[in-house]
Amino acid sequence: MAKKIGRTDIIGERGIAYIRQVVLSMGFMFYETGGVEAGIDGFIELRDETTGAVSNLLLQVQGKATERTRLQAETDTTFEFPVTEADIQYWMHGTAPVLLLVVKLDEGKAYWKSIKEWFSDIEHLKSRKVVFDKRSDFFSVDAKAAIVAVATSAKPGSTGPSVRLHESLLVNLLEIGFAPKIYWAPTHHHTDKSFGAALRELDSKASSEWIVRSNAVLSFNDLDKWPWNKICDVSAMEVFDTSEWSGSDDVDRVRDFVALLNRAIGDFVRPDLRRDRDSGILYFVKPRNRGKLNYAYRSLRNLTTRRVVKGYGRQRDHPGKPAYFRHSGFRPHFVRYDQKWYVEVSPTYHFSRDGWEPDFKAGEHLKKIKELENNAAVMGQFVMWQAFLTTHRTGDLLGEAYPHLRFAPLESFELDVGVPDQLWTAQESNPTSPLFDFDKMQEGTE
Repeated sequence: MAKKIGRTDIIGERGIAYIRQVVLSMGFMFYETGGVEAGIDGFIELRDETTGAVSNLLLQVQGKATERTRLQAETDTTFEFPVTEADIQYWMHGTAPVLLLVVKLDEGKAYWKSIKEWFSDIEHLKSRKVVFDKRSDFFSVDAKAAIVAVATSAKPGSTGPSVRLHESLLVNLLEIGFAPKIYWAPTHHHTDKSFGAALRELDSKASSEWIVRSNAVLSFNDLDKWPWNKICDVSAMEVFDTSEWSGSDDVDRVRDFVALLNRAIGDFVRPDLRRDRDSGILYFVKPRNRGKLNYAYRSLRNLTTRRVVKGYGRQRDHPGKPAYFRHSGFRPHFVRYDQKWYVEVSPTYHFSRDGWEPDFKAGEHLKKIKELENNAAVMGQFVMWQAFLTTHRTGDLLGEAYPHLRFAPLESFELDVGVPDQLWTAQESNPTSPLFDFDKMQEGTE
């Protein structure tokens, strides 16, 4: 009687051969389990295709090959693959990520799913089936970056081979320059509040680039001049190079310098912007005679306009009036890198009831818009704030340039490694939304 090898065995071997071919085309290694196995056909080991270095970062692979022309609940875009409770328990219990790969031999195509991610959803677990998306789950060399992400996510701090692609980075930092001198003088006032009140009595429009510490005033302003000389002991005044604070390693000095910068930026953005005392956000002020405000600026490519103040909803008792106003704003954060100072710009919003008073539902409004905004929208806002900070109060026929603070944009960086757009879109609620494409940023009047 002749020995036989069943058709099922041949189908399984064809499936493994297909998987091996795709894995090798990614530049990774594929090791078959071989012999007796309970539900894992092999392992993928990540390898840097450029250097040849292997990482010992492994993914377990369960292959399912089929010659069926249609699978369960198959459509043009999806199909289902049922699995047993025992399979799920076995795959979920291990320490390594597990990929389920379904190979459709008649089509010469394969689809993959990260089992631990899929069954971390309780509804998926109850259904005991894996639903494949034929577009996003297609197993080809293009899935390489996503496979790396699955492997590295299993071990905190692990790094996979870099994905070689060209990226342009726009950093939300602006380098700052500041006045070369800092003035110090004793005062009989103990706090900012007391000193500020005395200063406003002398000059209601006096600027704010000063702080009070230990009965002394520290300021970018010359304290020997009016009105500061009326509330300081100018006979004991000292003048320092600003670098003694900006370059200091003393924590208290750096803290005072940052406080001075924060006071200065609050003065710099006037009269267009105001600071919310609770959140520290700087936001566009609503015009008194209008319910909206547009801001014109030059973006990365064109002159454009953005609506930066607008009313929304209707008041119950006064339907003709907005329920609240949304103001474009940003949160400034001063940081020092390599002895240079930058302001980190984080775009956000401020909400008011009438353009002035805080809105009690600001948290709800902010949560809602953050859920809707994508990366391109945030990037567009940063570009607007970059334009504002680098052009505001730079001096013209109507006024002198602001003397205590100035901002300069950083050049974009070019890199040969990066994160593929497929991984970013996987995090988006709308996968078709533009990501960081300069041409597709959400600019213009909203």
